[in-house]
Amino acid sequence: MKKRNIATLEDVAELAKVSVATVSRFINGKKIRPELVDRVKEAAEKLEYKPNSAARAVRGSQSGIIGMILPQLQDAYFSTLIEGATREALKHGKTIMVASSQGKKEIENQLIHQFSRSLIDGLIYTPVATGGNFVETNAFRNMPVIIAARNPSVYPGFVHMYQNTRKGGYLSTSYLLSLGHRRIAFFASFWEKICTPESILDILDSPGSGVYLSLDRFRGYLDALHEANLEYDPELMVICGYGSNTGAEATLELLSRCVDFDAVVTASDTVAGGAVRCLAQQGIEVPGDVSVIGFGNLPTSALFSPALTTVHYDMFALGQETVRGMNLLIEGSSVKNKELDVKLVLRGSTMKK
Repeated sequence: MKKRNIATLEDVAELAKVSVATVSRFINGKKIRPELVDRVKEAAEKLEYKPNSAARAVRGSQSGIIGMILPQLQDAYFSTLIEGATREALKHGKTIMVASSQGKKEIENQLIHQFSRSLIDGLIYTPVATGGNFVETNAFRNMPVIIAARNPSVYPGFVHMYQNTRKGGYLSTSYLLSLGHRRIAFFASFWEKICTPESILDILDSPGSGVYLSLDRFRGYLDALHEANLEYDPELMVICGYGSNTGAEATLELLSRCVDFDAVVTASDTVAGGAVRCLAQQGIEVPGDVSVIGFGNLPTSALFSPALTTVHYDMFALGQETVRGMNLLIEGSSVKNKELDVKLVLRGSTMKK
């Protein structure tokens, strides 16, 4: 991948047909002839000129700072991603500047604009918003961007580093089927409710759907069901959030439907932990009555009672890979999408029916 051209004062001056000094005065808030204001402004906007980007080009140097925008910082998965990225960055003499969008589109867009005007050398970005909102990142035309923890369908044309979460959903469901389970529930986690159990099939191929990891895991769940000649049952699907409390709430919702189920596949270990706790409170044994599988293999998953069967995906390694890729992009090298594999870790929360 070639380095993207950075708009300079000279470029703006040439397009506006004015002197470089005139552009410089305008950019620095000084008065210029009224008839020139619109010409300079339009040229700067057309070239997506950023003063800091120009300064970086003039210096011919780098700041040594890599920006990172994540949906949340307290989440154990993203904190592990940050740790991997930070350690790898230090090896290359760089620093990671991290910001949280708090799972909100408006904050995400605000951060994008703020980072685009900063002196970062590149951006590692895990979007919470849908693909349609990525128009905001036109601001990053002049710097490298890597999309982390989202599949390549999200923003074609940008480098993606991600986990094969669809395979994780398949491995979980396929394993439960091999144990004799047939009524397998699925807890789909989202930052905001985007569908219902009845409409989730309709959004699988919609633009921007790749931004939602739960949909990837759900695709794997469907793959395993279809392989076993089983139909998707909306009564076994619960839409929830990502926390432990939402895992308990999802379990109570499933129980309130009075439908038979003998296993649960979740989108995170924290949700699975909440489900196990709630089932125990209702007098339902795990794994004696219901098997439960998590996702993520957090360190705490082995400490649950029973220890949690889960899908392992290495967020620390993902953080390292994104920084390695970013360093290559900053140097002007070509970087391809990279998919990290996942595996099923068997523990005590599952058993043969």
